[in-house]
Amino acid sequence: MLFLIVNCHSANRGDEAAVHAMIDELEIAFPGSEFVLGMRGETRYPNMPSNVKMIDQLIPSDNLQYRLALLSKGRMVIGKTYSEFEKYIKMADIVLHAPGGPSIGDTYIEDEMGYLRFYNLLVNQEIPYMFYAPSMGPFNEKKREKIRKRVLEGAKKIVVRDPISKDYVSSFVPKCEVELTLDSALQHDINKNVNNEKLKTYARLDDFINTHKKCIGVTITDLKWHPVLSKTNVAKNISDTFIRFLTEIEKDGYGIVFIPQLYGTGNDKNLMGEFCFNKENYFVIDDSEGYDTYFQQYVISKLYAVIGMRYHSNIFSAKAGTPFISISYEQKMAGFMNKMNLEKYCINVKELSFEKLSEKFELLNENYGLYKNFLINEHDTMKNESHRTTEYVVNYLLGRLTIKSQALK
Repeated sequence: MLFLIVNCHSANRGDEAAVHAMIDELEIAFPGSEFVLGMRGETRYPNMPSNVKMIDQLIPSDNLQYRLALLSKGRMVIGKTYSEFEKYIKMADIVLHAPGGPSIGDTYIEDEMGYLRFYNLLVNQEIPYMFYAPSMGPFNEKKREKIRKRVLEGAKKIVVRDPISKDYVSSFVPKCEVELTLDSALQHDINKNVNNEKLKTYARLDDFINTHKKCIGVTITDLKWHPVLSKTNVAKNISDTFIRFLTEIEKDGYGIVFIPQLYGTGNDKNLMGEFCFNKENYFVIDDSEGYDTYFQQYVISKLYAVIGMRYHSNIFSAKAGTPFISISYEQKMAGFMNKMNLEKYCINVKELSFEKLSEKFELLNENYGLYKNFLINEHDTMKNESHRTTEYVVNYLLGRLTIKSQALK
């Protein structure tokens, strides 16, 4: 099998985790498969298997190249990226939209047309594609209604990872059957022995965790990059809240471990470093290639709790059985907490304050044993529900193979 996985966001531990788990599980279902990843960004995922090739994602503009490819159904293309992508489009047994944020919908509307044009090319060429558990929506922009519906209705299967996205898509394209699962990263267990050895080689971090009775993992983003929230005053409020909160919990003896989610040229290591007030009680994990997404998940399993502004720090914590507080800036986070019945540990970023965060942290401490046991007991359920996305892909491909086999008889 050849899988073309498109719109993979680079230099992000969360997207890396979701795509890596997806590949690992598809490889189990179809041994010997090849995977081609369309990467949005120059940085490549580290430590990928040898049967994975990463290329630049085709992001069509409304120009001669796009129109020619559209009208010719891919037979006439201009340019290296178009030529390379058309080659793999025609070779692929299935095209999969990588798990990730709401790239189709109003939230990232300035970037959305590139996604929509790409799928419009697939619809025109009758290439089978599926949405592999991203978030989606909302769909209020009337000018995009026609092409959005064409793209969504053209998919062989739409699977989303949160109930809010399911509601958005089901309302927008009622004729489509929309499946709800969980984030792709939850379906594949990490190798604890390998990552434990890796932690031992990272002596500074290993010593830091062992010398503090309790360590709190923290992911922070200032949201200055966000197309909607960057226009508000949340950045200053985030900074003020965390400075005060971290100072207070440090006084109570907690060690603070910052967990960068971005790496490469756009890494958020420096942002988190601004909150390191001393080296004795604050630690920022290195973003080198050796410390990949599976290692990060293992580190989270060694922590007492996590305060997560990044979606996948929530996912990693739930997977590792580490109690966490989610600070939600998009539907993907609120939707996950809602699906897991953990809303009481979730704060909308617009309502973030020192008092609110302290209140949630106190609640986490009061219910710590119950919370941790809940996550541990839910591990297999989360894993199985996440894996249903892979099962939809497998079932579709096996169905195609059966049809081809019968046609040859």
